[in-house]
Amino acid sequence: MKGVMTLTEKFDEYKKRDRIDSDYSDYKEEYAAEVAPQRIDYDYDEKDNKDDVRSSAAGSTAGFIALALSILSLFTFPTLFGLVSVLLGIYAYNRGATVTGGIAAIVGGIAALIAILFRVALIGLLFSLF
Repeated sequence: MKGVMTLTEKFDEYKKRDRIDSDYSDYKEEYAAEVAPQRIDYDYDEKDNKDDVRSSAAGSTAGFIALALSILSLFTFPTLFGLVSVLLGIYAYNRGATVTGGIAAIVGGIAALIAILFRVALIGLLFSLF
């Protein structure tokens, strides 16, 4: 049969191929580096990573709570909710939630400042009447 190769002929044909690295011409290479998973760093401290994840999650949660309190301070109890949102916003900012913590601290601070100034102006107006 012309055109059909037996397994030994295929193997012989395979052996005839030119190789760049002639030192390994017997085709018995190992492919462990290509198949194996990446090298594991045993010096890596897993406990430190868990603490980082927990602290960033705590900062993110505190940031959203502070943001909710700062928005709530625009409508009710501006001094109380505003100051609490400033404190929680600073805490969240230090824990890594910079955007939500910063916005919450600024909005809460503005709401608390306006509320305090309004009360001082109202008390000044009342004292000027008498």
